[in-house]
This record gives sequence, C-alpha cells and structure tokens, in this order.
Amino acid sequence: MTYSKFHEQLNQGQKYELESLKYLDYDTYEHDKKYRKEYDLVIIKGDKRIKIEVKSDRQASKTGNLAIEYECNKKGSGITTTEADYWIYFIVHENYEECYKIPIEDLRDLVKNCRKVSGGDGMRSKMYLLNKKSCKDYLIKKN
Repeated sequence: MTYSKFHEQLNQGQKYELESLKYLDYDTYEHDKKYRKEYDLVIIKGDKRIKIEVKSDRQASKTGNLAIEYECNKKGSGITTTEADYWIYFIVHENYEECYKIPIEDLRDLVKNCRKVSGGDGMRSKMYLLNKKSCKDYLIKKN
C-alpha cells in the first residue's frame, strides 16, 4: 500500500485557509471545507468579492523557494486553473510563519522565468520554483 500525504496536507491547508483571515482586511468571508480547485475562500469588503487561494509550505523555510504548481497528472492545476484574485502563501517555519499576499497576475509574471521541477506524491506535480526574495514586496503582517 502506497502512503499518501494527501489527508495530512489537506488538514494543513484548511488550517491555513482560516489562518489567512488574520492577515486580510475584510468585512465578512465565505469558507467551507468543500474542495474546489479554483480558489479556497472568498473575502467580502464593501461590495467587492475577492477570491483567495491559500498555500502553506514547510520546505520553503529550508529552500527559500515558493513551489507554485501549474500541472498535476498531466492536467493544468494551481496557477494555471485558479480563479483567485490573490494567492496567499505561507512559509511555515518551526516557530513562526511568513505570509505573502500576491495578486494572481503579478504571480503569473513572477514565475515566467522560474525553474520548473517535478514533485509531490509520486512526482506527479509540476511546479515553478520562485525565490522568496522575488516576493519581498508582498510580505504581509497579521492584522
């Protein structure tokens, strides 16, 4: 039997979806545990509905790179299929976290010249490796 980290990663992802609310400015939000690949939650500010994709990454604390998925199982995924307005990316360290809020169009520009690698369960995912130094202007603090 092959071990998959899917459920462990799903639980961590849902935790950080809620954690992201501590970093965002909003009046109210919509969030459920239903999986959808297009975005993770919606924040509402005034009459604006803003779709948010949330990622958390423990490896980035060691590598200094944000892994931005664009394909899985030979199908578009991640940045390729998202409908999010913003990509919230947590770099999880042992005792703290860094949080980046990147407009999706900016993120698409940032990854254009990044190195591409394979990874994930069974090496089925393809991703860009984006150096976190390229994202320093998007680092945000808790409200």
